[in-house]
Amino acid sequence: MIIFSLNIRGGGKRVKRKRIGFNIQRGRADVAFLQETKLRDIQFHHVKEFWGDEWVEWSHFEAEGTAGGMLIMWRKDFFNLNFSFRGEGFLGVCVEKDNKRLYLVNIYASCDHKTRVNSWRKLVDLKRRSVVGSWCIGGDSNIVSSTEERVGISKKNYRNEMTDFLNFIDEMELVDPPTIGGKFTWSNRSGSAMSRLDRFLLSSSFIDDWKVEG
Repeated sequence: MIIFSLNIRGGGKRVKRKRIGFNIQRGRADVAFLQETKLRDIQFHHVKEFWGDEWVEWSHFEAEGTAGGMLIMWRKDFFNLNFSFRGEGFLGVCVEKDNKRLYLVNIYASCDHKTRVNSWRKLVDLKRRSVVGSWCIGGDSNIVSSTEERVGISKKNYRNEMTDFLNFIDEMELVDPPTIGGKFTWSNRSGSAMSRLDRFLLSSSFIDDWKVEG
């Protein structure tokens, strides 16, 4: 399974949507997570351009004003959709493929730590109440999991936040696989500050059952 994830920082321009669609098709993605669409009313023509062709199904979380917004897209008939779910900072789908239940969650976490923690608690509670299945959580977590994932920024103020994030990963029984290639996913314009804010968190069963590329 190939999963594409990107914080697009606005998808209002057609040329940008088509460029994203080109990259999704070039990468032969089966599923795509987009964060920060900044779109309130997503129509099929938007999704078709984001995906790169018409063979697509989707679920979306509309933006509030011109902020936020998330979109999950997948190759039509790749799996069967059971239901979608959402909360502040996340959009997910529960699907069935090859007689296996999967929970795919696109995250665009808040900059506010308390809001992030509240979102994590809702996901933990959802997992505890749900039918057993494999989980894949990907996107913009807006927090690092260790001091090595951040350079050029004061680290002392983030230790409690990192601990809460690690506790969330542990409660969800997820694995945080290492990156391949670049270590950081965000930098300021000068390159003097860098962080790994984007990641995938996976159930062990998800790793065993599917090959994931992102």
